[in-house]
Amino acid sequence: MVTGQQVGSLLAPWLGSALLQARPQIVREVSRRLNAYVPVRDSAATLRSGLEGLLRASVLEATEGDLRIMLDDGSVVRMEEGDFPILADELMYLVFEQFPTDAHHLMLLRDFSLRENSLSAVRTLYTRFSDYETLEEKRALAKIAREAHPAFRWKSWLTGPETE
Repeated sequence: MVTGQQVGSLLAPWLGSALLQARPQIVREVSRRLNAYVPVRDSAATLRSGLEGLLRASVLEATEGDLRIMLDDGSVVRMEEGDFPILADELMYLVFEQFPTDAHHLMLLRDFSLRENSLSAVRTLYTRFSDYETLEEKRALAKIAREAHPAFRWKSWLTGPETE
């Protein structure tokens, strides 16, 4: 189960604690959607797209359309359209990290990582499903992460000899 605390902790660096405190329904709705997801029934792409739309609409409404967010350090930044897909993908990791490490979920993650360019799926494959991956596959996952995504998204978990 994904908790509101997990969702809030992930969203706060992006949206600021002030916005999340003023709009607690954002955390509640994201948590609800993540917890309602059932891999054998639901599409991960649909979930991610829905999260992206929810976040975009919530931020637009909360900022009266200007997308300016006050972060916890007091700085004000303007969210860009490209931030919402990244944030939605980051939220997907909260679901993926709870997947059982079995063949069905392995195939689901592999498919999703390739079709949807999901770093969260790559991260889960690299960290939780590493027993299923050969050294060459782990190197390929590391290469995908490094070449297709900014370093701030992978530098905390992409470690090991296969990353060299």
